Amino acid sequence: MNAPPPQGPQHGGARPGPGTGPLEDPRYPLASLQARVLARGIDLVAAALPALLVAALLALAWTGLRVLAGGSPWDAEGRYRIMLGVLFFLLYTGYETVALVRFQRTLGKRWAGLRVAPASGEGRLGPLPVAALTVRAAVFALPGLLLFLPPPLWWLLLAAVVGITGGAAAGNRPNRQGVHDKVAGTVVLDVG
Repeated sequence: MNAPPPQGPQHGGARPGPGTGPLEDPRYPLASLQARVLARGIDLVAAALPALLVAALLALAWTGLRVLAGGSPWDAEGRYRIMLGVLFFLLYTGYETVALVRFQRTLGKRWAGLRVAPASGEGRLGPLPVAALTVRAAVFALPGLLLFLPPPLWWLLLAAVVGITGGAAAGNRPNRQGVHDKVAGTVVLDVG
């Protein structure tokens, strides 16, 4: 009779959490706030760079068409901010939703060793509803849609979103859930 292959981080398997028996799914601890901030920063850059590039190209094309039609090129900044906001919102929400549905992690979460799991799973990985993950991602991308606002008002809105998502996650006990996690019924786990 062959024994099952060894599991654990030293053998390339998942790191079991506390209370894991041989027939149970592994349980993982909640992710630290520092690891979550690092992962979110990587994900924001991953979505922002393509959005900046595509919005710049679209704004240049729009401005060129306006000049060819006899219009003024000087209103391009407002159009660029609107295009950038919409593109960032769509790219970020789509990127995070697809990554979490498919892998339960984004690039940033992979780099930081994190995964998103259902809050009801008590530290275990499990299936996540697509609609809930879409709303979860949209909470972070919402300030992008409002880039047309004057900069001081936009920065205030951004600070509010960071406060209700990251700040709530830092202060929430016992699950460290931000508003986005509560809406989606998720937690972020440290899977190493």
